[in-house]
Amino acid sequence: MSEKFIPENVDPYRLAEQSLHIDGLVKVVDMHRLNASRKIDTVKSNEVVAVDMHFGVDEQGQAFVEGCLKGQLGLQCQRCMEYLSYEIISDFALGIVKTLDEVKVLPRQYEPAMVKSDGQLALRDLIEDELILNLPIIPRHEPELCNIKLPLADVYEESGRGESPFQILQVLKEKQE
Repeated sequence: MSEKFIPENVDPYRLAEQSLHIDGLVKVVDMHRLNASRKIDTVKSNEVVAVDMHFGVDEQGQAFVEGCLKGQLGLQCQRCMEYLSYEIISDFALGIVKTLDEVKVLPRQYEPAMVKSDGQLALRDLIEDELILNLPIIPRHEPELCNIKLPLADVYEESGRGESPFQILQVLKEKQE
């Protein structure tokens, strides 16, 4: 079975007019900005992200691309500094624009996707941007799966089940009475 990869650039207006659908894979190893932000030394060469996109024109005449991307990325847990497999599933709806003026009048349901000066849309860059936006701010394992065992008090604080910060006020009030 051969793998179908997403093209690097497309003519988004032609695809939208024809209401075309594109699906395929993108190699994560080729995404230099994403890999620089992952805080992990070894990027697995077999990591891929599956992408499913539909181009179209809405009732207002706005060209758009809607889609979903799915993949497993290797990150570095910032608690134990070990490998962390992180699943990303992201839906997106982007309005295709040529100028900043078009961005200002873009309907609310769309984020802007700016075409290059030659009228092409850089699909791989767009996918890389979506992946970067979906990375956790601080990647870390769930406390029970992490190699670093936290004191019990920290586990309760993270889950929101710790003591009330106002409990000390109750104790002081009882002492005054």
